[in-house]
Amino acid sequence: MAVDVLRALAVFGMVWMHFVPTGWLEPTPRGHDWPGVLEWMNGFLDTRARSVFFLLAGVSVALMTGGARPFAGTALRRAHGRIAVRAGVLLLLGLGLEQVSGKPNIITAYTGWLLFLLPWTRVRARLLFVAAGVFAVAAPVFQIARANRGQDWGFLPPVGPGAPELPQGLAVLVHPGDWLAVFQSYVFNTDTCYALPLLLAGLAIGRLDLRERAVRVRMAVTGAGITVGGWLASWLLLGPLGLGTAIDRFQEALMAPPPLPPMPPLPADGSLPELPPVPPELPPMPKVPWAELWAMSKPGPGIAEYSVLQVVWMVGVSLALLGGLLLLTEKRAWQRVLWPLAAMGGMAMTWYFVQDVISSRFLGHDPGGFGHAPQSFVPYALFAVAALVLSVLWRRFFRRGPLEALVHRVTTASVPRREG
Repeated sequence: MAVDVLRALAVFGMVWMHFVPTGWLEPTPRGHDWPGVLEWMNGFLDTRARSVFFLLAGVSVALMTGGARPFAGTALRRAHGRIAVRAGVLLLLGLGLEQVSGKPNIITAYTGWLLFLLPWTRVRARLLFVAAGVFAVAAPVFQIARANRGQDWGFLPPVGPGAPELPQGLAVLVHPGDWLAVFQSYVFNTDTCYALPLLLAGLAIGRLDLRERAVRVRMAVTGAGITVGGWLASWLLLGPLGLGTAIDRFQEALMAPPPLPPMPPLPADGSLPELPPVPPELPPMPKVPWAELWAMSKPGPGIAEYSVLQVVWMVGVSLALLGGLLLLTEKRAWQRVLWPLAAMGGMAMTWYFVQDVISSRFLGHDPGGFGHAPQSFVPYALFAVAALVLSVLWRRFFRRGPLEALVHRVTTASVPRREG
């Protein structure tokens, strides 16, 4: 129940990320200041809601393979088969959603992430935490190196104006010649690099005995300590130790307008001068400073995908929240209070699909910006209330959400509980 409640909180954050409220009752026109709370929330939730989803994916794989008592032998092979089938179903669902919404989504990436976790299900929790720590350092280092020097790395997919246009949606299935490029785009994209340490940390957490009260208390206390320690470490490194200066210069260079070619002098006869040609290419991006490794995003100055501390901090937050929710749900009163959220969290996949279609098809497109047109807080509030109410009503009669039931039926039919 606690896992589903945490998943519901992540759903609320994810929908906020996609709806991007810019005003309370009316959207804020582009170029005007947003209400401070809404602007802060948009920055704060930008990567953090999906971070919780990444970590919970690892927890789910751990629970599907035995939890604190990992499966072995035939039971583990059967669990691996079900996870592999689940990954294939998610690929088809993600491509289908892309076909409907007209934009990429994160569901297709989960196909590779689930398969990535399969060999790690044989590893003990302590070693999984160590592996998560290694990836938490290696992934941001790779991200910064790629941003600064990765244009010539042959294993990376081509990007930019000269890159080939890959098929989208279900068309991917009928273009086998593009499968390698599509695979590269999923494996080496920013989301995958950022997700890997969180997936492994979630797998490690799922290997703990989550039914033991002592484990729950240690999770809550340790998570709170990591959360506070992460913020303090980032503040100390960027402030008193001066690493924030390099990040400030980097952000100023990002925001600076590109230099224009010099204007020719005015002709003596008073005619208009011939304008210089526009440069055919944009100036090179400024180098990402290595200080980004220690800078967390909003309200800090960093970029989440470049930060080691951001990943560590999100593991701490997730540990604290999950441990606290596990402690709360020991009480029947709190079980009743939190049950509506658990009902919604149990339908997270369904609600992801619904909000993705709504945000891409019904919120309008902003040709001058990124994504859809600016929204007020009203669409988000209506969606959140409707999703919560409908989840409660649905779960009164059905054990799983619509898409969750579909995935479950396909996986159990493909890999029965008993062989033969």
